[in-house]
Amino acid sequence: MKLSDYLSRKRVAVLEASDKREALNATLALFEGMTHISSQEKFAAAIWEREEVLPTGIGLGIGVPHVRCESVRDPAAALVVLRRGVDYGSLDGAPVRVILMIAMPDGAKNDYLQYLANASRLFQRAPFRNALLACDNPDQLWEIVSEA
Repeated sequence: MKLSDYLSRKRVAVLEASDKREALNATLALFEGMTHISSQEKFAAAIWEREEVLPTGIGLGIGVPHVRCESVRDPAAALVVLRRGVDYGSLDGAPVRVILMIAMPDGAKNDYLQYLANASRLFQRAPFRNALLACDNPDQLWEIVSEA
């Protein structure tokens, strides 16, 4: 399973954000209008509920907000690189500059875990992280993600 499997060119972005709330709301906005999600409101609520239970900052400047919920019809993801890091409540205390938001249907446990594990392994590799952080625009970001 590749990182690009659940992403699309329309759901990658290089953005400015002043804090975690703004960063996550901008990432959530990339899912708007998708047929993959029956209720954007329920999906957003699930993401925020998950963040309140335990922040999804996995370290190394990476945030991976992820949910399985009934409002997700088909797996989808969005990837955002932030021009400046935001305080995310990560385990290592590092500001987050890369957000991979994962939306999975309730019944997709195996796909969910596999995608999350594969993405986490990619993010562990410094050359990949550095390539993402060097992107100035979504086209560059999509090119790197497509090749990963």
